[in-house]
Amino acid sequence: MFKNLINFFKSLFGVVKSKSSSTSECLVDIHFRKIIEMEKTPDNDTIGKDDFIFVRYNENPYWVMFQCPCDCGTVISLPLQDSHNPRWTLKTSEFGRPTLYPSVWQNKGCFSHFWITDGKIEMCYNSGIEPWKAEPLKYTNVNKDL
Repeated sequence: MFKNLINFFKSLFGVVKSKSSSTSECLVDIHFRKIIEMEKTPDNDTIGKDDFIFVRYNENPYWVMFQCPCDCGTVISLPLQDSHNPRWTLKTSEFGRPTLYPSVWQNKGCFSHFWITDGKIEMCYNSGIEPWKAEPLKYTNVNKDL
């Protein structure tokens, strides 16, 4: 019965294929499939396109590192320490994939703006625009008259 229903929808809409030819792959594009935990910060040139590195120093969260998902090749390093501002928070999904917040917005180069949720990349509508141009009120010096 279930197969008949699937075949019916396939006949209506055609077959949707994922980027992978494997039929076991999910149709949703998962960019980061796992979190790689390290005790030492790796060299940027050792971080692969789909690697999500979590650096823990003395048992404390320290950094996350990964290549920008726009394919520019830039390695992004974000602090997780409470002493940093801004800082990010890393959560591990039930599938072992990263969720990172707040969003990431490159302030040079490609200006990519995106969220990482359960290993998936969610690009924002203002990705590719300088943050201070896309959201000028956020970057206005409120103390300019002082």
